[in-house]
Amino acid sequence: MRYFSYGLTVSEYEMDQACPGAKLIGPAILMCHELRFAGHMDAVLNLHHSTNGMLWEIDEEYIDMITAYERHDVKRQMMIRVDKDVMRAWTSFKKPRTAPKQPTWDYWQDLEAAHNEAGLPIDSLTRAVEVTDYYITLNQNL
Repeated sequence: MRYFSYGLTVSEYEMDQACPGAKLIGPAILMCHELRFAGHMDAVLNLHHSTNGMLWEIDEEYIDMITAYERHDVKRQMMIRVDKDVMRAWTSFKKPRTAPKQPTWDYWQDLEAAHNEAGLPIDSLTRAVEVTDYYITLNQNL
């Protein structure tokens, strides 16, 4: 089955820890979502943004392990773009309405290293910090 990763498991090393035998398909884009932090990396619906990540072929038995490894709560199939092809792939998220929270420094460093290893843009992580600040402010004003 296909799995789209945007957190730690964009790196081959991290994915191997969560799902031995995963096969990298390559870079992909989760459409209509943007990154933010809820302690750990999360993606939230935003029709004006897309999220870079990696697409993997995994054995079905590992989907729950990857979800737990990323510290996510739910998984679902989403529309993913690979080059000019659009397809469905599983990905995982924090449960809806999980409070935004900036990452720890250690987690940030691990995430930055994973994205560097995968060749994904680090500016998306920096933007995730800004998006998280926006959501924190929004939640405080509700």
